[in-house]
Amino acid sequence: MKKKIIGVLGRPYKDLDNTKFIGINDSVRKSIIEKNCIPLLITPISIIDFDKENTKEEITKIEKYFYIKILNICDGLIITGGSKWYNYDIFIVKEAIKKNIPILGICMGMQLLASLDSGEINLELNNSIINHNDKNKPYVHKVNIIENTLLSKIINKNTINVNSRHNYHIKKSYNFIISAYSEDNLIEAIEMPNKKFVIGVEWHPEDMLSYDSYANKLYDYFISKL
Repeated sequence: MKKKIIGVLGRPYKDLDNTKFIGINDSVRKSIIEKNCIPLLITPISIIDFDKENTKEEITKIEKYFYIKILNICDGLIITGGSKWYNYDIFIVKEAIKKNIPILGICMGMQLLASLDSGEINLELNNSIINHNDKNKPYVHKVNIIENTLLSKIINKNTINVNSRHNYHIKKSYNFIISAYSEDNLIEAIEMPNKKFVIGVEWHPEDMLSYDSYANKLYDYFISKL
């Protein structure tokens, strides 16, 4: 059986010596392999100054051509967590949506989807009695899933426990359907109607596969649409 290829938008980071890298969170890489698929790191094909906040370098025609070539070999796309995104991320995600490629947005990946939807940086700082950034707990808070959404069909449960490690949340949704809220009423999941699969979640299901059946349900449904 041919394995499916899942493109992953690489995220920039620095090591202790200040050396710059572009890579995949290893939990995301492992989660794709564990589901019998192949991870493909997608990086910018131009020089990007990652020290600048959300750099706005114009995407050239030749860059667009090669990004589309890369997407053409991907059966699905994962937008991982991180702290900021760039114009090449925006172009690739828009093209994937246009091509109806299944997309799973995780944490910042969900925030990117919501910001593309609104046409602006659609974020605000968390201000809640719940700490949404606790890396050390397998479960941090509950999420209430909205009935009659694709997420509710996948999970088949009204309330689940999730992990959490984000300082910002999306303010509102325009064309996306809101499919889950946290206990303190922050938007926790969104989905795009009339597509094979475009879902963003604020939690990190890739880190929950070893102990949580609902994270597995989400991944398995995503992969079934590849």
